[in-house]
Amino acid sequence: MPRWLETLLLAIVNTAMLAIPLITYTTVNEFSHPQMMLIYLIVINGLVFGHTNRPQWRWVWWPLYLVSLIAACYASYPLKHLFSLTWGQRFVTQLIQQTQAFRAGSTTTMPVLLSMVLIMILVLGLTLLTVHWQQPVLGIVVSIGYLLAVTLFATRNEVIPLTLTIALAGGIVSVLSPPNWHWGHLGYYALLAMVLVGGATVNTWAKQPLSQLAQATVTWRKQLSSLGFYNFLTQASAAKKTGISEDTATLGGAIQDDNSVAFKAVATTNHYWRADTRADYSGKGWAATDDETTRKPTTTTSGFVAKPTTKRQAVKLTMPKSLTYLPVGYGQTTWAVSAAQQHRIGVSYTPARGRIYLNTGKHPLTTIQYTYQPQRFTAAQLKAVTAKASTSLTKTNTQLPSELPARVKRLSQKLTRKQTTQYGRVQALVHYLKQSDTFTYTKMDTPTTPAKRDYVDYFLFTSHRGYCDNFSTTLVVMLRSLGIPARWAHGFSGGTRGKTAGNGQYHYQILNSDAHSWAEVYFAGIGWVPFDPTPGYQNPGTKRTQTKAAAKTQQTKTSSTSRSQSATTKSSSSTRNQASTQQSSSSSQASKSSTMPKTVVHLSTSLRRRIIGGLLLLLLLGSWFGRDWLLLIGLSLSFQFIKPTRGYRWLTWWFNRRLPRRSSESLTDYAATVDQVWPQLDGQFQTTTTHYLAQTFGHQTDTTLNRDLQQIVKALRKNRQQIVH
Repeated sequence: MPRWLETLLLAIVNTAMLAIPLITYTTVNEFSHPQMMLIYLIVINGLVFGHTNRPQWRWVWWPLYLVSLIAACYASYPLKHLFSLTWGQRFVTQLIQQTQAFRAGSTTTMPVLLSMVLIMILVLGLTLLTVHWQQPVLGIVVSIGYLLAVTLFATRNEVIPLTLTIALAGGIVSVLSPPNWHWGHLGYYALLAMVLVGGATVNTWAKQPLSQLAQATVTWRKQLSSLGFYNFLTQASAAKKTGISEDTATLGGAIQDDNSVAFKAVATTNHYWRADTRADYSGKGWAATDDETTRKPTTTTSGFVAKPTTKRQAVKLTMPKSLTYLPVGYGQTTWAVSAAQQHRIGVSYTPARGRIYLNTGKHPLTTIQYTYQPQRFTAAQLKAVTAKASTSLTKTNTQLPSELPARVKRLSQKLTRKQTTQYGRVQALVHYLKQSDTFTYTKMDTPTTPAKRDYVDYFLFTSHRGYCDNFSTTLVVMLRSLGIPARWAHGFSGGTRGKTAGNGQYHYQILNSDAHSWAEVYFAGIGWVPFDPTPGYQNPGTKRTQTKAAAKTQQTKTSSTSRSQSATTKSSSSTRNQASTQQSSSSSQASKSSTMPKTVVHLSTSLRRRIIGGLLLLLLLGSWFGRDWLLLIGLSLSFQFIKPTRGYRWLTWWFNRRLPRRSSESLTDYAATVDQVWPQLDGQFQTTTTHYLAQTFGHQTDTTLNRDLQQIVKALRKNRQQIVH
């Protein structure tokens, strides 16, 4: 086969193989222009094909690579500008800002712009390795590994794409295989056919075993999570992590813990910290609405009608500049912001949602103080409510998409048919979600909602697995189906109490893994009352404290979140599991978890980055040595990493790929042929072969074999152009 034709086939198969995980990646992360990534992939493979056949024009190819990268960036994100220096400056500025925010840990997931650029660079690197340098191992490992990770950890059905990728990887190996045929190839192709057939039908024959395997390994995977394994994986990917995000339009999918600090507080009590609410349910998640805002707020409320009569408590928060919301407890918050301060900081308040915006100005805050009065209410008060909310409030907070399956309402009616009060109906649904054996609290095994399914319907009737976003959204939607005004709230479920701060106050540390979501139900004459349907959590307002000593004995801190897989930001809310959350698993799992070691190891962010950087460096070095096999042999011989006899076999394999040895040809005759074809060796390979045979079969000690091999490698590398090409 002509060399140009082999390179063309390699480029075509490589394009198809990389396109499969690339399509999955753009789908998972909801790229705004995914087709541009595929066009970029095709263009890059075309350029690398030309580069491989005309390597002497390298001064042309590398600028073309750069131009293609810039063009793809513009086509994917024009940023409402024509292609110009203005667009370039804005693009680079946003890229730098997103990179700095990601490194500082102020964003819970890798920003999409940064992710896109890195993926484009990766596509170029893998294509050069496979097509130009004919070293496909890293590309195959990355493609198959990514699809496996998505299948296992994001619980997406990527079996067919995985099967196709394996088939295309086999095609690449076939193109690069030595031209001489032997019966061993038949076994290889038979094995490849078995993998393809098995992978294509895995949903039929392996569905039950895979389900059993998932159930059997829950405890083991929880232990991996407590050891920081999943955190380690997510540092190098755009996987969802716990935390608060402004974008909650698409919920669902597995998430990982983010144990970085969200903010710190000095307060009297530990309580739920409310950040925002949502009222517009789309069938996939919660859309933010543009509600009227008030400037210079002095008194804000979380949604109660009556003014609290409890004692005021002083609260001091320490937060990063990137925090754009003020976390507050349920009740009334009093604070003062002068006009000058408001202008500098950027403060506003949305009464309809109870959201306080912060740090939208040019001089963001890092500390803030306010007074807080918790609101108290009793079950008797809630049971006594018979009045109805206003028409406008009811209309807004009972909104549901017309596509919501009717069985959601039927189930809600069935569960509440014996209740005569609004409070009784709410409690019946909370009990069903919180106590029923039907549902399993899990963050690792939560599936992504299929494209044509409603988020709540899929959770109630199909998956039965989820975390706080699943439980809280389901409660809101079921209540709305009964005509009860309800909305979705997110914030933090509390923090870890530290040392005393004096005057009855304590230091609290609230992590991104403490992020949580719950429901709010409107009771006429009282206001918005929180209810938490997630297993293992108490209702907001319930007294709960956790000392630092107790925190140390806690085996795991599981959390949950939702993330919008949009092109701008990810993840919305997450939960922090109390010790009782483990009770949501089956009793057998609980008994297994009791045997876990009590020592929990969390890798620090810097250590994780060093490990990931080291692994990437090893991959790059391996890829480099893989493309320069002669350099690898030479270094191994020089530092005596391998025996000279093994070095000879490696070198013979290198020759055999370029000049196949006939089946009836002896090693001595083959060495003579090699020296004849490559006169630059000056007959050294025949001499080296004689030494090798004497040492291997004559049991003679020959100290010159290593030196002879190094001389051959040196000659081959010196005359690379004449020999290799």
